[in-house]
Amino acid sequence: MIKHLIKPGFAVLLTILAAACDLIEPPFKQQAGQSGTADRKVLLEDYTGHTCVNCPTAALLSQNLKNLYGDRLIVMAVHAGYFARPQSAPFNADYRSQAGEAWDQFFNISANGNPNALINRLKNNTFWHFPPGNWATKVAEAMESEAAAKIELSANYNTTSRKLDITAKTTFLTALQGNFKLQVCLVEDSLVSAQRNNDPNAGPTPVIAEYVHRHVLREAVNGIWGDQILSNPQAGNSATKTYQLTLPAAYKHQHCSVVVFVYDAETYEVLQVEDKHL
Repeated sequence: MIKHLIKPGFAVLLTILAAACDLIEPPFKQQAGQSGTADRKVLLEDYTGHTCVNCPTAALLSQNLKNLYGDRLIVMAVHAGYFARPQSAPFNADYRSQAGEAWDQFFNISANGNPNALINRLKNNTFWHFPPGNWATKVAEAMESEAAAKIELSANYNTTSRKLDITAKTTFLTALQGNFKLQVCLVEDSLVSAQRNNDPNAGPTPVIAEYVHRHVLREAVNGIWGDQILSNPQAGNSATKTYQLTLPAAYKHQHCSVVVFVYDAETYEVLQVEDKHL
């Protein structure tokens, strides 16, 4: 059964968490591998929907964390599940994607209520999702883990043909056991449409007529679960993948970015993530 997680004190919680975040001061830890160094970057996947009344508050929290960590935190808003379904105007926008719906079901996220997030797809006991009250702590913890890989990403876009060429080179910084995959996503920012809301700090209630949806997952470029790259890599092993797509006419290229992450095919844990604005 889908649940609305309506929490009257949620705005207060946001203020407390934002203040707590201020206690974490840069520079943040940089980890060295056996064949180089790389900043440990963290992926926060915010599962959301335009009829979820608590989601604008969670979006403010994720943006506060993004402002704190800068390019070391990559946020991807995944519109999926019941609250993301298009309804009658003004909630007729559809930001769902095939990958987002599949991930939502596999990780059992919106079925447990919105908002919830995956943080580096680390497992939370028997679950993968974390409620907003845990985001600040879990992101901070993930920032301190060792960078096991680095990603060199290029995204070359032709404004005339609307062709996008993506190259992602993954280099492992330490020897690992297992199979590893590369996931390539297209994200669009600043999509404006209506959003339900119960937090005056986030905007008008009960509806924000022109809400700015940030970091929206548009599609998984290389399929729902990405591509296999290496098995049992040694330090220094690398794999390069290239992709090309034509940007759909509905997407505004000036607001689009490519998000790429490497993950363990068995545990789904994200080892490293990178993004590049077009």
